[in-house]
Amino acid sequence: MSYTKFLRWTLLVGLAAVFVIPFIIADGGVGYSQAPGMGNLYIPFFAMFFPFITGKNFVFRILIEVLLGVYVLLALREPKYRPRASFILWALGIFVAWIAVATIVSVDPTKSFWSNFERMEGYITTLHLFAYFLMVGTVVAAEEWWDQLFRVSIVASVVMAFYGLLQLAHKIPISSQSGPRLDGTFGNATYLAVFMLFNMFITLFMLVRQRKSTVAQVLYGIALVLQLAVLYYTETRGALLGVMGGLVIAAIYIGWKGTGGEWRVLRKISLWGLGTIVVIIIGFFALRSTSFVKNSATLSRISSISLSDPTTVARFEIWHMALEGFVQSPKTVIAGWGQENFNFVFNKYYVAAMYSQEQWFDRAHDQFLDWLVDGGLPAFLLYISFFVLAVWYIMRSDLEVPEQAVLLGLVGAYAFNNLFVFDDLMSSVYFFLLMAFAHSLSKKMPPRWMFLSRPATERALAVAAPVVVVVTLLVVWTANVPGIVRAQNLITALTTEVPVKDANGNITGQAKDPKVLLQNYQTALGEGIWPGTPMGRQEVTEQLLQYASGLPASTSIDPSVRQDTATAAQNAAAVMMQERPHDARIELFDGAFLDSFAQYPQALQVLASALSDSPKKQQIMFEIGVTYLNANDTKDALPVLKAAFDEAPAYTDARVLYASALYYNGDITDGDALMIQGFGTVIVDDDRLLQVYVNTKQYGRVVQIWQLRVKNDPENTQDELGLAAAYYTNGDKTDAIAALNRAAQLDPSLASQIASVITQIQNGTLQTSQ
Repeated sequence: MSYTKFLRWTLLVGLAAVFVIPFIIADGGVGYSQAPGMGNLYIPFFAMFFPFITGKNFVFRILIEVLLGVYVLLALREPKYRPRASFILWALGIFVAWIAVATIVSVDPTKSFWSNFERMEGYITTLHLFAYFLMVGTVVAAEEWWDQLFRVSIVASVVMAFYGLLQLAHKIPISSQSGPRLDGTFGNATYLAVFMLFNMFITLFMLVRQRKSTVAQVLYGIALVLQLAVLYYTETRGALLGVMGGLVIAAIYIGWKGTGGEWRVLRKISLWGLGTIVVIIIGFFALRSTSFVKNSATLSRISSISLSDPTTVARFEIWHMALEGFVQSPKTVIAGWGQENFNFVFNKYYVAAMYSQEQWFDRAHDQFLDWLVDGGLPAFLLYISFFVLAVWYIMRSDLEVPEQAVLLGLVGAYAFNNLFVFDDLMSSVYFFLLMAFAHSLSKKMPPRWMFLSRPATERALAVAAPVVVVVTLLVVWTANVPGIVRAQNLITALTTEVPVKDANGNITGQAKDPKVLLQNYQTALGEGIWPGTPMGRQEVTEQLLQYASGLPASTSIDPSVRQDTATAAQNAAAVMMQERPHDARIELFDGAFLDSFAQYPQALQVLASALSDSPKKQQIMFEIGVTYLNANDTKDALPVLKAAFDEAPAYTDARVLYASALYYNGDITDGDALMIQGFGTVIVDDDRLLQVYVNTKQYGRVVQIWQLRVKNDPENTQDELGLAAAYYTNGDKTDAIAALNRAAQLDPSLASQIASVITQIQNGTLQTSQ
């Protein structure tokens, strides 16, 4: 009995511990800022690439794997903890089996299974979520422990809400990608919003479930206020509108079903609430042009929703690409492209109108369409069936009307939210939790005659226990440790400075030896800990290519180390392109790398392949054009950059690069016309254009651009020095000296050096590159 009790409580506590996972950030936890401009120097303990994602997901996987081993032993011993049949269980089982087929036949089965550090999804996560569903839907249901589990979730959401409010008060920083929007410990405002969406409805569910307890009403009421406040300041439109829609659904359901005398008061409250929501909506649209709405970041974001809104237009374009990818062939209709392969669809069907958006979308930003692309029509229909079956079981359950109403509102709110975003780990966990709860509402038990309904003997359990322990430890190690090590090794490679204590004990930053950096990258690329996995290798390769691309401009690095690094980067890119052919992203990275090392023919060959894989992507055209220009082939650069401009004339980068190609080809008239048409002038503060004017000896324009910079930032010493150089190159010594004198006044520490330069100008010994 004690053995069974231990297993049971281990599972219950472990399943509740899942709600602690959102607070995990794998950033090492320590930074030093004593050295000016150093940034953070991370202690390499639990510091991983994509710290907001990897830490949470690895902990979740390990926790579920361990709990699954415990569950197997408990289910062997006690039949009541074994899965019972329901349509939801069958639908989920078929879904998991089908996604396995889609993974096997996918464009890249390896990535479909393992995913990457940025997302940490893939089929491996699907399996873990299914295991989570099985354990929650059996053990928590058998113990009738739902209320306790929901309370733990609510407590976690309240702690997260306080964390978010500290961000709002600027006591805790918000991650760089979220800007002013609260993101808690998720590193993404949308993820925090969906977390609060689920917990708001769970809190409402518990509030109506314990409506006779005054203490519970007060505590849950406080939790709701905190959750709503944080949700509001995430400025996430889909989640906010989803919550409002879910409340409308709940109110309508109570108004429809709450006809009995016991529900009369609640029915009136719901109808009044429904009316209030309608008034709020009407009032919002009436006031959407007022300063009150415009001065609120959240309200202004909601009021900006329209068919012409750039985000809305981008969503429509991405959804259209997803549908094109879906109908590409019978295979994509039936089995899709496989998880984690949406980028192939995005690249192939990319349209130039997306130039102002993220250039490497790996999701359709609609969870329904994501499953349509990932697993074809069967996966899409099965995913929809989860919502339908959840609604069916809730409405047929013995739950009271307000409890049913809140759960139906949650299903509706989440479904609406997922029309515009994709899942992260915790939103998936909560959805599987919701399905497990709906599954538990089924009373159908396994037939008594089934072998699996019999408890295992003590002898059988004694044999099974060590086997389960060994298998569990093996799975935990092989599925997680190699990935964790690579994620940590990549952080080590990306850390270009190391902390060093000086004689006074102060910590300062010292540049890492490039040879050591190369070794770090090679370690991250290697198999690492046995048995090794391919997870994260593409991200390491991309980071290595970017690092190596900057080496030719550095004169302080040993040429042999530079060459070794270049060789390592090229070899890694070749391996990755062989394993993942027709990936325009890795091809572009490799092409840019080859261009930086003046390997122009090879770069153009790789970039041509990239353009074939993504024919409309201007970034690839830009890189091809720039490569031609770097190779002094201005004639071949012109048509490529013209094609990029013709795809989207409103794209500023395309206009500047096309004009640059015209200037390099000696066509000053057409180049000027192009610039004036787009900017109203040929004097535009753009580093690329400035370099073009220098290279084509249009020094008067170089002077004008530097004058513009000084005008816009008169306290900038470097701009004054740049202007002085431009004057001198243009033959204007007087103004060059005047600019140098102004620079000396701005930064007296440079006075002696500037005086020496002025002397050289005056006696005619200063050399220029003219």
